Amino acid sequence: MNNKVGRILIIGSGLAGSCLALELLERGQDILLIDNQFENSSSRVAAGLLNPIVPKGVRKTWQCDILFPALFSYYRRWEQRLNTHFIDSYPFLNIHANEGESLEWEKRVLDPEMEDWLRRGDESAYAFLTQEPATWVNHCGRLDVSTFLQSVQDHLTQRNQYRIEQFHHDDCAKTKDGWRYAGEFYDAVVFCEGIGLLNNPWFNDLFMDPTGGDILKVHIPNIGSNPMIIKQKQWLVPTHEADVYLLGSNFHKNNLSTEPEQKDAEALLARAAQITGQTVTLLAHRRAIRPTVQQRRPYLGEHHTEKGLFVFNGLGAKGSSLCAWLSPMMAENIVNHVPLDAEVDIQRFT
Repeated sequence: MNNKVGRILIIGSGLAGSCLALELLERGQDILLIDNQFENSSSRVAAGLLNPIVPKGVRKTWQCDILFPALFSYYRRWEQRLNTHFIDSYPFLNIHANEGESLEWEKRVLDPEMEDWLRRGDESAYAFLTQEPATWVNHCGRLDVSTFLQSVQDHLTQRNQYRIEQFHHDDCAKTKDGWRYAGEFYDAVVFCEGIGLLNNPWFNDLFMDPTGGDILKVHIPNIGSNPMIIKQKQWLVPTHEADVYLLGSNFHKNNLSTEPEQKDAEALLARAAQITGQTVTLLAHRRAIRPTVQQRRPYLGEHHTEKGLFVFNGLGAKGSSLCAWLSPMMAENIVNHVPLDAEVDIQRFT
């Protein structure tokens, strides 16, 4: 049986905060979710790509056997609860850049470990593209992150459990029995702030290496009747609009502005035209700052001295996949004190 923790305040309604809110509600908790609605947050600009393979070394992503394909069932369950559609399975075609890459992928296709994950390219299925060799990746798709976040916001708003406002750390004070914020009392506060963690007075000692990234919305005609994800370093992800794709991504270590630059769009558009052989028309260009973390392992857990303060952050580019595994884990830790996976527990630093 679940324990009643009391009232829980969640800061940030990106992927982490939204999934955690749903999990806590399912466990009978009284929650309030606060978000400042920053339009260029990493979650709101995310493509939602679901891909189990890391191209470098052609290896399975971290925790792949746990995450895939169970994550599709996870999001489809929430689709039913929220009466909205936001998860799709798509074929994923990885086009090889050169002969060496082709040999590497071919070797991995023959590896029994990869039998369920990779298969040889059916050239007739992508004859409209470049004729370079390619490999299909299984269990791939896309989470429509914007639609998912909006559906969670609407659900919580109907329950009076969502507020649009800027959270101020200085106004969050410890009390005898918990934490007080804006005149209300909470037994736990969970920070799902993304890059905002840099300004968090309790968790800003956690290493973060902010990385800027661009995502374009583009129109590309004549690239097949069956939607598919296409990747050759850059990637193209289908949307529910005909001939409209998401294109990404550039990475910026030295420029953390959320203002997109024309030269970055031009570089991505040129690559998309090269990959598809079609005219690519820019529809929209957005940039966000990703909360890249140490060793690419997310930060979950309770503060080592300030009890009742939790962090759920640093999911990075794999956030859409990781949330399906980590959100229930985080909720169980808060509610029932179930230990976290050692690789994500912030206690590993203390």
